[in-house]
Amino acid sequence: MRRAGALTAGLLAVVPFITGAAAARDGCWSTAPIELTNQGVWKYTNQISWCARGSGITSVAMTVTHQVLDQACRWVGRVEESDAPAKDGTGRTVYDQSEFECSGTIGTGGVNPWVVVTVQPNGTYTVDMSGIG
Repeated sequence: MRRAGALTAGLLAVVPFITGAAAARDGCWSTAPIELTNQGVWKYTNQISWCARGSGITSVAMTVTHQVLDQACRWVGRVEESDAPAKDGTGRTVYDQSEFECSGTIGTGGVNPWVVVTVQPNGTYTVDMSGIG
């Protein structure tokens, strides 16, 4: 009897170690939508989704949506994007630059909304920078 009790206690002591620490960080998350707008002309929305296992990010996906509000503009598309290790080595930094082209009284040439977001394996994120170039 004494041996069985010792074996059971030993197995139970190992279970929290295996399931507790690693499972707490596993999961998938999404940022809140990041919106940039030229009032009454166009709207750009960016959202990042990512999954992690332990201390590593296993996948990153970016969704960009656009809305043309003034017919003098048109959506050109996404012109530059990247997904690279974060400077601190724990997460991923994601970048997107897209383009609208407008003419007439709105102005001519391209307008480039852009965002830089860093996601972490624990489900947190920061919007590092965003703007319209």
